[in-house]
Amino acid sequence: MAASKISLKLLVDTKTKKVLFAEAGKEFVDFVFSLLKLPVGAVVKLISAGTMQGSIGRLYKSVDDIGGSYLLPGTDKSDLLQPKVLHPDGRELLLLQGGGDGEASPLARFKMYTCAGHCATATMEAKAACPQCKQAMATELAFVLPSAAPRAGAGAAAAGSSAAEESGGYVKGLVTYMVTDGLEVTPMSAISSITLINRFSAANKDVELAEKFVSVGMDEGLALLKAALRSDTVLSDVFIARKK
Repeated sequence: MAASKISLKLLVDTKTKKVLFAEAGKEFVDFVFSLLKLPVGAVVKLISAGTMQGSIGRLYKSVDDIGGSYLLPGTDKSDLLQPKVLHPDGRELLLLQGGGDGEASPLARFKMYTCAGHCATATMEAKAACPQCKQAMATELAFVLPSAAPRAGAGAAAAGSSAAEESGGYVKGLVTYMVTDGLEVTPMSAISSITLINRFSAANKDVELAEKFVSVGMDEGLALLKAALRSDTVLSDVFIARKK
């Protein structure tokens, strides 16, 4: 699935090749916030076990290599190697979806089922027997994200005016956010940006600042995830250091 790209404006010191901060909209902030929702197994799958720092990559490979004869009956290694997230096709995680190469996405979603009688029961195992009516639970349920569900008591006019902008994700739209090199996110303001620039200028002489516009797609999204696990200069590592 091809995800649309997100535009980002960076403020860069061309002398030190460092990003001071990025001016970002709702889409980028929703994306970086959503990284906190990813299971560890999905993260390792996304960025490749062999490139993981620390021991988690070796642990992942151990599970991948262990023979089925050592596992309990009915155990599926994919539950550990390719754990599902609740709703990966949400807008904020589109950057990390598979590219259509035939391999299952490491962000495959949970599916929930109920019986034909729609008893007050649900399961993640298709065709399991309903504990109430004993029918097969094969009817897939539609899961509605809390952020997309209408709030009780909300007026129709208010809901209609902001539904397109505010549905899904985590932060409000129509706001510009400042994202630092270390992924600290705050609402953008003249005072906060000037304070950060002055602080950087005091620590670095002969500062030369320039704006740089970049696009964030799947490759950059994966690079951001990987850099966030090992670096305090994430934006510089992804958008400056890796560029030739």
